[in-house]
Amino acid sequence: MPQGGGEMAEDELATVLSRAVEVKAEYDVRLLAQQLGTNYRSLRYWLRGDRPVPAHLLPRICVLLGNYAALDFLESQAGRVAFKIPDPRVPLERELVTVSNLIKEVGEALESVAETLADGVVEESELRVTIPKIEAVIQECASLKYLLEDLCKKKKQKKKTR
Repeated sequence: MPQGGGEMAEDELATVLSRAVEVKAEYDVRLLAQQLGTNYRSLRYWLRGDRPVPAHLLPRICVLLGNYAALDFLESQAGRVAFKIPDPRVPLERELVTVSNLIKEVGEALESVAETLADGVVEESELRVTIPKIEAVIQECASLKYLLEDLCKKKKQKKKTR
């Protein structure tokens, strides 16, 4: 459930960020600080939740770590779902493979939902499996929507330049 700003949300954000750094075990925290243009001590404060992470650095942290959990966490706090914008340089054939994978993910998510609801009781352990699958489908669908709109826009631009 979304909650307002405040200390608890900041603590949770720090936990999510710390986990992202830990998962990327080979990533040197000192190097991360250097790449962010900050000092190691400040970064450690942010990761421990002793000080709020400057908002303008959060996207860069996520990109450097290749982990967007912190941004996803903030989106969930606002009652939103974030998605990755498709790279316009990716060939259409590769995007079609992505669409094919999306269809497969939708099937898996629906199967998971069906299993969760089969006995009429939703257990927390079932939610831990089902919710991430549903969220992944939502993100992929949003990304697909952006891709389709972009393809339509490019087609219109080609017609105008002729």
